[in-house]
Amino acid sequence: MASPMIAMELTPKERTLILRYGYPFDQIKAALLAVSSSRRIETVMLDEDEVDRLIGDLCRSINHEEGGLAVQAQLNDLCNRIEYAQQTGDGELEMF
Repeated sequence: MASPMIAMELTPKERTLILRYGYPFDQIKAALLAVSSSRRIETVMLDEDEVDRLIGDLCRSINHEEGGLAVQAQLNDLCNRIEYAQQTGDGELEMF
């Protein structure tokens, strides 16, 4: 049985942050790489089973102060957006 998916709008910068600091599992990584050349906001389907681990990995990168203060702030904002989408099912950028 396939796990539920979360539709998440992500900017190119957010997609890069996830790939670099989130250490995504196969489904999320494949979804991000499929739109990696796009410079637009893209809707990416995130596997709900992998989202908890993704959030944890992003938080780990924040806690280990990877990338400096500016990157940490961006990762924190991204974590908040992903958590919101996970809780509400609303992954649109309009809310933020």
